[in-house]
Amino acid sequence: MTLHDIQSLLAEQRTKLQTHPLYSILTSRQNVARFMEYHVWAVWDFMSLLKALQQHLTCTTTPWVPVGDAETRFLINEIVVGEESDVNRHGVRMSHFEMYLDAMQEVGGSTAAIEAFVDVLRSGVDVASAMKYVGAPQASQDFVSFTMDVISGGKAHEIASVFTYGREEIIPTMFLGILDSLEHNEGSRFSDLRYYLERHVEVDGGHHGPLAERMVELLCADHEQRYEEVAAIAKRALEHRIALWDAVAQECRTGLLV
Repeated sequence: MTLHDIQSLLAEQRTKLQTHPLYSILTSRQNVARFMEYHVWAVWDFMSLLKALQQHLTCTTTPWVPVGDAETRFLINEIVVGEESDVNRHGVRMSHFEMYLDAMQEVGGSTAAIEAFVDVLRSGVDVASAMKYVGAPQASQDFVSFTMDVISGGKAHEIASVFTYGREEIIPTMFLGILDSLEHNEGSRFSDLRYYLERHVEVDGGHHGPLAERMVELLCADHEQRYEEVAAIAKRALEHRIALWDAVAQECRTGLLV
């Protein structure tokens, strides 16, 4: 099996995401804000996937010793720098997660639950309990639960697969089109959200995406079983993403969102 084979095996789930009815519902500031209140949890747990990979592939403790292959160390450290300490549109250093929080506030989304969640985590509460405590949407809890299960499973190639194939990829490009329509209808410009999306298109497509795929390839090496596990876990990750989108779309249809 090759990386091309994996992409082919994921074609059905990728098509479902690319054509999901949710996108046609996000036509108002209120709906986009509510969507972001669901999606921010996926932005947060992406950072957890990132740090789990860094822990697997590099030495993050003292005393330092060389860990693994130098190329995989370079790949994950390069991605960490970009995701954890990029610059926002004002040139201020921050993580992509923190950029997303700024974009949520600009659109009118509430960051109270996710910020309370981070505070609770700092006190030592586990992820699942913290999400319940702050009242995270159930669909978001389910999505994050899958991610944390993958992390706790401890297989570096599976974590890399979810990181590489199960996350944003095509989504920022699609949402730029939604943002164009929203800004036209609202008569205002959402500069922080636009910058976040455009930055993801630039960084993920032109840099982090190829690095991540190379990382998967190196971790699988010549082990056919690893390639099969990569494909299987990536498919599950995309199905969880579709389920998250389904939940937001259902809220819109039942009139809970205006």
